[in-house]
Amino acid sequence: MTAPLFNVKSRFSEYVTMAENGEVVEITKYGRTTAVIISIDDYKKLKENYRPSFVEKLKEWRKNNGGLTEEEYENFSKSLTRNKETYSTSEAVF
Repeated sequence: MTAPLFNVKSRFSEYVTMAENGEVVEITKYGRTTAVIISIDDYKKLKENYRPSFVEKLKEWRKNNGGLTEEEYENFSKSLTRNKETYSTSEAVF
């Protein structure tokens, strides 16, 4: 179900009840979906199944380890090119 924000504000408890009953409520603002109300069970399933993307893992690694030197970057880039099939977002890269 989709509902505009101004409706959700005045009837929030109704939309929460819908979510508790398994319905996904998309909230729109100016015609664009900006938020979603889902049940706590659905939220827990999403959290359990969440796997960070390669980019998220790379950002975390950079935060913890700093950037790469030019030589390290070149070696990394070459290894990706040589071993394309080895790397995917579903694998634990780091």
